Amino acid sequence: MSSTTVHHLHATLHKALEAALRLDLVTRNVTERVEVPRVRQSEMRVLTRDEARRFLLAASGDTMEALFTLALATGMRQGELLGLRWRDVDLDAEVV
Repeated sequence: MSSTTVHHLHATLHKALEAALRLDLVTRNVTERVEVPRVRQSEMRVLTRDEARRFLLAASGDTMEALFTLALATGMRQGELLGLRWRDVDLDAEVV
């Protein structure tokens, strides 16, 4: 797992055990004794124009082709793309 994932898991478990401690369901929060790795920052690598073109060519005809095209054209994140609704799209004005 990535250091970020481990950090998030630790934070979630720590909060759950803190709640359990307040309710006297546990005698101590063992997550306080764990050394959590530092979150490592890594540089994001983006596709070149040629890579994006080849990707869209490979995705041609796929059921997700429109989603892939929108992702590359707008830079929207996965959650933003998957959260779109038809009311967010104006085909006449060509606006999302």
